[in-house]
Amino acid sequence: MRFSLQHSDSEMKNKAPRRSCGRVFHTIPTMFALVTFAPKPGAPDHARVMCYPTPEGDAMLTYLSPFDAWIEAAYSSKPGKPYRVIDASTFDPREMVSDLGGQLNVGLHIGWAASDGKLLAKPSGELVGYMALQTLAVAPADMEDIEFTLNAENRKSVDTCHEKAGLFAYSESLEASMKWGEHRLDQEVALAMQNAPATCEASSADINQIAVYDLEGKQWHFVALVDLVDNPPV
Repeated sequence: MRFSLQHSDSEMKNKAPRRSCGRVFHTIPTMFALVTFAPKPGAPDHARVMCYPTPEGDAMLTYLSPFDAWIEAAYSSKPGKPYRVIDASTFDPREMVSDLGGQLNVGLHIGWAASDGKLLAKPSGELVGYMALQTLAVAPADMEDIEFTLNAENRKSVDTCHEKAGLFAYSESLEASMKWGEHRLDQEVALAMQNAPATCEASSADINQIAVYDLEGKQWHFVALVDLVDNPPV
């Protein structure tokens, strides 16, 4: 597991795909990503996807919950650089795959880093995410049809975190939130930000909890980091 103490953006060029569905990338299950558009002459749809650096190369940040992605976008957007939530399968990752020598790194959001009941925040105001990394090897012959399947271990990490927070109906809440439109998501995110506990300056040495938000109870819950990993980061 890793913490997103730093963010970066990787370029994405929305090239014309060859598949009849209009996409070259598919995720199982549905996942979400954040992009900020950076049009260039002749490329009005040119955009950058939010990533975080790893020793294996930049990893595209993804979310199972559209609500979690919306929260990330709200805290990360800045004047002139707003982030938008997209279905990750609408992203064309071929440029990233080429840059990384035939592999795609995907970071799955699990929760947010916290310390003693406070959310960790960077000087910019962005929250610090807690991620699970998964790498997909992409053969040259598969570049027109890239399929990413979330592994069972990482999916279990998300479920375990919410269960330890007492959110045993997480799967049902997640399914319901997948049907929300932008207006409902904006409302829920605004409420979550109003109810957010105090923040403190980000420092990996201070991280001792992971925070998740209860969509039904409209409140934040905290899980001890030692309950989630055998060897917490230091």
